[in-house]
Amino acid sequence: MLGEIKVGRCSRQCYREKRPLKEGEWYYSVVLHNDDDEYERRDYSADGWEGPPEGTLGHWKCRMPVAGEKKMVLAPRAVLIGLLRQMEDMPEQAKTRYLLALILLRRRFVRVISGPHSAAKTQDEADATTSGPPMMHLEVVDDGSTIDVAECQIAKSEAESLSEALSELLYCEASEIQQE
Repeated sequence: MLGEIKVGRCSRQCYREKRPLKEGEWYYSVVLHNDDDEYERRDYSADGWEGPPEGTLGHWKCRMPVAGEKKMVLAPRAVLIGLLRQMEDMPEQAKTRYLLALILLRRRFVRVISGPHSAAKTQDEADATTSGPPMMHLEVVDDGSTIDVAECQIAKSEAESLSEALSELLYCEASEIQQE
């Protein structure tokens, strides 16, 4: 199993331009594995971004918060699980659904389980599973129910638009969530 990498918060400074990032400014963050066998985060302004430096393990695009702007938080876990279930009947959303499943997996709201027929499969079952995309079989941690999600290949050119679509689906204003 992969371990987690601890990454610090945004430095609020452009690594390349050596200047503070401004309110509302878009910036890019990268995680690198440095010579000291540690992980390093670097933040770049949009103007200072020339793509991920060599040796980058991952990168993402963010926006600096604006004073007085409402804080956005991830929707409650029951809402996210419900959304994953609803998207099953939306084949045009397969890639977004797959990414949502990966987010839920990362947050440990679901876990991967072996397929529904973990015993030996008949030839008809084996043929049926090879004709479609590979499936990820998930168990909801809270109630033990299962969800199957088709695994998808995502091109670099699709990543940003899918990320934006997911953000719109998954985040809401903190004030919209009722405290129990």
